[in-house]
Amino acid sequence: MTRRRFLKVATVVAGSCLYGCVSEPEGKKNIKEFDKTYQYLLDPELRKKEAGDAQLVIEGAVFSGVDLQGEIWQNIKFTNCDFVGAYQIKPEAIERSVFEGCRFSGIFNFGILRQVGFFRCLIAKTSHVVGDVGSVGVVFDSCEQMGSDTDANHWGSFGAYGEVEFIKCKARLTNLSGETRHVIRECDFEDVRCGINNDDGGSHVLIENSRLRGRFSMVVADLRSLTVRDTVVGTLDLNDAKVKGAVLIERVQGGVVRGYVKHANSFTVRNSKIMGDGQDVFDAYAGGIKTIEIDGTVFGSGTAKGANNTDGVTIAGGTGADLAKPRRRVTERLTIRNSTIPQLNVDHIHAAEVRIENSDIAEANLSNSVLGVLRLDNARFAGALDMSNTRVRDLKQSGGTEVARLGSQLKLEGSNIKLPRR
Repeated sequence: MTRRRFLKVATVVAGSCLYGCVSEPEGKKNIKEFDKTYQYLLDPELRKKEAGDAQLVIEGAVFSGVDLQGEIWQNIKFTNCDFVGAYQIKPEAIERSVFEGCRFSGIFNFGILRQVGFFRCLIAKTSHVVGDVGSVGVVFDSCEQMGSDTDANHWGSFGAYGEVEFIKCKARLTNLSGETRHVIRECDFEDVRCGINNDDGGSHVLIENSRLRGRFSMVVADLRSLTVRDTVVGTLDLNDAKVKGAVLIERVQGGVVRGYVKHANSFTVRNSKIMGDGQDVFDAYAGGIKTIEIDGTVFGSGTAKGANNTDGVTIAGGTGADLAKPRRRVTERLTIRNSTIPQLNVDHIHAAEVRIENSDIAEANLSNSVLGVLRLDNARFAGALDMSNTRVRDLKQSGGTEVARLGSQLKLEGSNIKLPRR
């Protein structure tokens, strides 16, 4: 996010004093009373002349009612400090520094952060604590921001518009800020938005060993790649995101994956359990993804009987309205193997190859599509299979699959599929 967009978001907060009309903590001195230390913050050249590059330790100070802008702070350790206010503290950059056990209530754009860590810090509900565009080596470790207002216009944020890691953090009703690289490990997030734009080409995102309760939103994000593994999700919302490379969802358990990304090189879900919320389970836009692979994954109720009344797995789109003149093909291969799906909707897709291998599917809709090769290898259909209006150049059945056995539950109206006589 650019500085301009950050300030626009922050103005919503500032105008209503939502981050808090917070008084200075009792028993702590204002940073102005720290004499020489305060002078060093105002004049880094004076500090360098008098103290060289020795670490400057500031403990138990209140940063409020001071104007500290435009300087480059280096090798500083802020311990148990309180930052209160909006816009007054805006260094050009902070380098090789640490914030430990600090509290933030207000709007703080700390300039470009280089090798800066925030450890065990508390950020007030609607406050903003971010590094500017070009930040690198930024870490938030064991930090918290717990919002309470469901109106996203009143959410706060923390992060950095560059490379940032969130380790063992807790957040609710909050924005995670970043641009080029996100790492999220061992975090507990609830109803969090992680929006990434294309100012710097998009972001590599890695989420591991975390709990993403409620809705984790990456809607309309610009990503270079996304990996989510060993994580529990409520709803992972990727709708309308753009991914230059690969999406990998691995060993994930949870409710819903909304994977309707505009485009991606590949989209893989493996060794996961995506159980749905009673209505939705998983979807992906076939018309924008080159290769899609589902492997070793249980969807919905965990049976092939569709007992949980969900819409199931939907991987659709790409042909356009006129099947006689389908859109240019994007999807080269869709593979579903070793998986259990109550309801499978693979319709209106244009793909070179669709494979369903060693999987249990209650009901399947493969209608209104244009396929080069359809391979069904030990694909077990318990209920209806709709392939009406689907054109297939080559249908291959093996491993005991014989869709003709479905009898009246097999729909081929308008299709060019010719089954061998039984």
